[in-house]
Amino acid sequence: MRKLVRDKIPDIVSDAAQFEVLSNEDYRVALRQKITEEAQEVKNADTRASLVEELGDLEEVIRAILEDASINYEEMDSLRQAKINQKGKFVQKFVMIKNDEES
Repeated sequence: MRKLVRDKIPDIVSDAAQFEVLSNEDYRVALRQKITEEAQEVKNADTRASLVEELGDLEEVIRAILEDASINYEEMDSLRQAKINQKGKFVQKFVMIKNDEES
């Protein structure tokens, strides 16, 4: 099993596992796999405490992707705000039932 882990995990698990350092390209691929793994864990969280924990994990992966891509958090947040201004938030809980363009 190859799984991207946090930096201190090799010290924590000691001799119970083997580790290698990824190339930059493999790291980018692993981060994108990790974000889907963490998003699935957010989806499956069944308590408030586990939801908070999984959201924290998801944010850590997002921040790692930002850093790897040389994107600062403020740049991403600025684009997020622009999208809010253009399309809104998710406050009103709308769900699209039918899109005429899909026909």
